[in-house]
Amino acid sequence: MRNNSTNKKSLRKIVSGLLAGVLLVFIYSSCNNSTNNSNSVSDNNLKGAQKKGLIKLLLGNGQNLFRSVNLGLGYKVVLGLERKIPDENDTDDVSYTFPIDTLQPDSINEPIDSVNYFKITYYFDREKLNEIDEDIYLETDSNAAIVLDRLTEYLSSKYGDYVSQNDSRIWNLSHKGKKEWVSLSDQSEEYDNGKLQLVFYSEDI
Repeated sequence: MRNNSTNKKSLRKIVSGLLAGVLLVFIYSSCNNSTNNSNSVSDNNLKGAQKKGLIKLLLGNGQNLFRSVNLGLGYKVVLGLERKIPDENDTDDVSYTFPIDTLQPDSINEPIDSVNYFKITYYFDREKLNEIDEDIYLETDSNAAIVLDRLTEYLSSKYGDYVSQNDSRIWNLSHKGKKEWVSLSDQSEEYDNGKLQLVFYSEDI
């Protein structure tokens, strides 16, 4: 009788030990998966923030055609909307050079990287804004291809499908009854590094 009782107690201890081990493995596995999922979410959020930051940096928050301006604005108005001293400034065109910083898009006075930066030129006809050129310089043509896809996705979501013309992607739109165009092209083959050009244009100013 004592031997049977002792055997039963030993069996219970073994079973209990096995159950405890299984439970510990399950808890560890759940915690590890939870951590990985959390890291994955954080990574995705960071990538989303960088993507959103880049578009906002280059094009603005979407409330205007380009950054803080619309075509047709006066020379002095446009000059007052950019918070930086222009590189060149006359009544026909005004140009600015900015650093590319996707995490801090308002850091406009940071030193300019000689490889990654963008330049904006506002053109005026009779002191009215009728064209905006944005040249985006990137370290490699593969980086330019990535930014090209991001800009295409954003512009298509806002203006619809584009038309291909002379290696450019063209969007037709209208603002207050006036016809406007947006052109996006990859000019990397003409440069040692990556280069994109955005043009916003209207003849109805």
